[in-house]
Amino acid sequence: MHPADSPTTGGIFEGFEDYRTPTDEDYRRVLTSGLVVFDANVLLNLYRFNSTTRRDLIAVMQGLGESLWIPHQVMREFWRNREPTLDRISDGPKESLDLLDKASRSAENAVSSWSKKIALNDARKAHLLDTLEAAFQSVRQTISEQAAADAAEHARDTNTDAILDTLASTLANRVGAALSSKDHAAAVTEAQRRIVAQEPPGFLDADKTDDELRAGDYLVWEQLLREAERRGCDALMVTSDVKEDWWCRNKNELRGPRPELAVEFRRRVGYRLLMLTPSELVRRAEALTNVRVNPHSAEDIERVDNARGDALPADVALELITSIFASATTRHLDSLDDQDRSRHLADMLGDPAIGGVLRSHLSPSSTYTWLTDVARQYDHAMKGLGRYPQLVPVRHQTPHEVIAAACGTGWYVKPGSQGLRPYHCLATDGTDHRYVCWGPERSFKDLLFAATSNRSVEPARPAIVILYDEPIKDASRCADAADRAGVDLFFLAQELRVNLDHEA
Repeated sequence: MHPADSPTTGGIFEGFEDYRTPTDEDYRRVLTSGLVVFDANVLLNLYRFNSTTRRDLIAVMQGLGESLWIPHQVMREFWRNREPTLDRISDGPKESLDLLDKASRSAENAVSSWSKKIALNDARKAHLLDTLEAAFQSVRQTISEQAAADAAEHARDTNTDAILDTLASTLANRVGAALSSKDHAAAVTEAQRRIVAQEPPGFLDADKTDDELRAGDYLVWEQLLREAERRGCDALMVTSDVKEDWWCRNKNELRGPRPELAVEFRRRVGYRLLMLTPSELVRRAEALTNVRVNPHSAEDIERVDNARGDALPADVALELITSIFASATTRHLDSLDDQDRSRHLADMLGDPAIGGVLRSHLSPSSTYTWLTDVARQYDHAMKGLGRYPQLVPVRHQTPHEVIAAACGTGWYVKPGSQGLRPYHCLATDGTDHRYVCWGPERSFKDLLFAATSNRSVEPARPAIVILYDEPIKDASRCADAADRAGVDLFFLAQELRVNLDHEA
């Protein structure tokens, strides 16, 4: 066929509209006539911002008028996390003052030791110690005054909380209704399916403690989709959650929503999904709206978000994780009881090469949180799961080996179906699929609940694999319970093997 006779085709963006970089006009349109949704983390950070930054972000929200809308799930997460957020804010000054006191004593000891070695006279020694104490006291006073000011502004009593008063007026008639009980249950089930299938959003919340928490991101997403469908417009999501199950990244730069989310939004709504961090929204506010903001407010928001998130440079984090994994392997961290495990984590916090480096980048509470998260990642890596299985020199059986040993050599893990809490996946022989979860005997009740909850997901009977390195205490009871629940049960001796994928 001659080229001139070929059928007419569309332009390069037809069917690929969401690859087009948003323009100022795109953002202006959604801010003035679209749907603008703020996530719970943005609302909670109002307690962390200084008064100027808080005022600017509230002014931007108020300037959105009818475009501003908050999903019911966002408000649910706000209220669930408000008290813990205030706790962390109030704990920060105490942690800093405690560290300052330790530093003060260390500095005094250093001066006293030095003065003895050179036989410094008492008057000069006293002058140096007084100078040190005055400096430390000045810093203590500044921290205490700021803490008192924050405490007065962040009232626990909801009747006297000025931030709540402002939010109440700003969000009046702007909060969506809850899903019906039937739709909520269906959404929780869909969230679990997405976690297993590694579909956004929310699949990185697989290790949260219960189904409701794991489903949080998807519930926000479903409610956003429904409201955008009802209005028939573009939507802008403003969030401080920068995980990869929401954002598309390129060389650590946020490039907008993940393509899967943009495609799902366009398929369901027929319009475009945009995303911004709150700092970027405030940075663009003056050019896109009539709201005037302090030029430093965007930087302040960024600073707060970085302080709460993983502020470690990537190379520093990887070096620390490698060291922590090596130490954990030497101490057999995955087999320690809770008391010995806590003692080992405390030793690492006290190690200048680990805890010292962390404290130079993170707050004291964030340091401990980061370290305990890495310890959990070590447990996952020892099972061939999580983000860092390549960093452990030895490991237990991987999901592929568990499935092959329990279900037969013809069965293997369906790509992308692995998950945590409990460890699980979809096993397949190329034709049939079955849900399989595994863990130690002590977690049998959780495994049974997970297996029975997923009984209707695939036609084949779900299976539980109990891994053991000591004799099973009550194998017959477990077998009877599994049989009554319509679940197959396997027992597999846990083995420690050389990790052929280890990156030395």
